[in-house]
Amino acid sequence: MLRLRALLLCLSVAAAGCASEAAPNDVAKEDEFKAGDFAEGEVLPYAGDWLDAPKALGGIGQFDRLRGTVHDDAKCSTMVAIAAAIIGGRERFTMFLDAVARLRAGRTEDLAMIDDVRVASAERRLTARHIHVLTEAVVRAYGVANGAYDGQISRMVRASGYVPVQVGSKVATVLVDHLEPHEVVPLATVADGEAHITLLWMDGRGTVRLYDSDDIHGHVMPRGSLAYRVRVEDPRSVWDLAQKYR
Repeated sequence: MLRLRALLLCLSVAAAGCASEAAPNDVAKEDEFKAGDFAEGEVLPYAGDWLDAPKALGGIGQFDRLRGTVHDDAKCSTMVAIAAAIIGGRERFTMFLDAVARLRAGRTEDLAMIDDVRVASAERRLTARHIHVLTEAVVRAYGVANGAYDGQISRMVRASGYVPVQVGSKVATVLVDHLEPHEVVPLATVADGEAHITLLWMDGRGTVRLYDSDDIHGHVMPRGSLAYRVRVEDPRSVWDLAQKYR
């Protein structure tokens, strides 16, 4: 299925029905996520020598006000790939940059973008601007300016060194049940009546979260929250390849 931002679908599942019963929240009380997006030049939150993934992703969406970024409407797939790389740690993020650079070999402008991100990563000063600018090189590298097929999304996630593992079901709740620490799985959802791709992951503590690059409910949704349940318990939320990535 082509995950296009412009593909109109009918949003028929009531949010109240998805969250009528309380669900256990597996997120520690100290976890706090940014309500709005980071300013473009603001250094993202770090935990030690790498980004604090949930807090950094909590303030980065696919829409920005930068003049040079022109594919915002189609960037949910590229944001999922970048989010997976960030969640995987510095080594996987670097692998992702290397993969994009290989695909853009000879393209001076894109290689300069990637090198700028690489230097900022090494110097622990990655900003939202670095991520947003990187998305443009990724869009061109993988040919997803008009949306991405599931196979393209999988390829972008695997560029960080993730390995696909068959789960045997495409249903979101089943995929979550099969997640283990440090694993991710893309999740096709419906947002504003349109097909949209998000990312589920489990961190090293066993906490499950959903990253959404759109601006509807905030970007990072912990398991047990209303926004998470509306997405994950919607019967249309699936990953047709029935794979997780470790």
